[in-house]
Amino acid sequence: LLISLFTKSYFCSVISSLLGVLLFNFFFTEPRLTFHAYEHGYPFTFVIMLIASLITGTLAGKLKNHAKQSAQAAFRTKVMFDTNQLLHQATDENEIICITATQLIKLLNRDIIAYTETNGQLNKGQVFCHGTEPDNSFLAKNEYGIVEKAFATKKRAGAGTNTLNDTKNLYLTIRTNQNVYGVIGIAINNNPIESFENNVLLSIIGECALAIENYRNAKAKEEAALLAQKEQLRANLLRAISHDLRTP
Repeated sequence: LLISLFTKSYFCSVISSLLGVLLFNFFFTEPRLTFHAYEHGYPFTFVIMLIASLITGTLAGKLKNHAKQSAQAAFRTKVMFDTNQLLHQATDENEIICITATQLIKLLNRDIIAYTETNGQLNKGQVFCHGTEPDNSFLAKNEYGIVEKAFATKKRAGAGTNTLNDTKNLYLTIRTNQNVYGVIGIAINNNPIESFENNVLLSIIGECALAIENYRNAKAKEEAALLAQKEQLRANLLRAISHDLRTP
């Protein structure tokens, strides 16, 4: 039971079960200090002990894995919730991108590169590393071509996809409906993303796209309101000048 709880492989549990039966036979059955047994019932006892030990170890291992998966699910849910809260507090696009990349690093423990869009063109990528050294694979010659392909087609590209998959990185678009606001690159390095992590990843990128869209809409409304205010001031000024010219 203890070996099942403190080791990662079922093999260790099986070996410990076999050794437990053999050691019981060696030290506690007559004749002692041998692997022989005089009583006819001992082989049946040994089989029952082995089966009980295997069942106990298997259940303990499954319980440990279930607890681990529950803890991981809770952590990923917390990352998603924190991302939503932080994005609502962001004040500009750069802060939105930084928050998104930081949360993705917490979720995946991988290096991230983010490309933002301005007037239909991609800006220079920002690399966010989870360790001390950034992943140099983002700087390879063919990488930017994959980024542009993902941006143009509005689909994922790179490692694990059917589009330009001769790379160690995966590129996902930051988009809502048909509007693309940038591209997120994730270092894969022959270590695929788990299905649950992939769902959380897509949700975080979707929240990022929605935050950028809301920010741009709010900025456009603010600029429209400012323009309307200027037009109103201009109209008032012209009205005042016209009045003074008619009635000096």
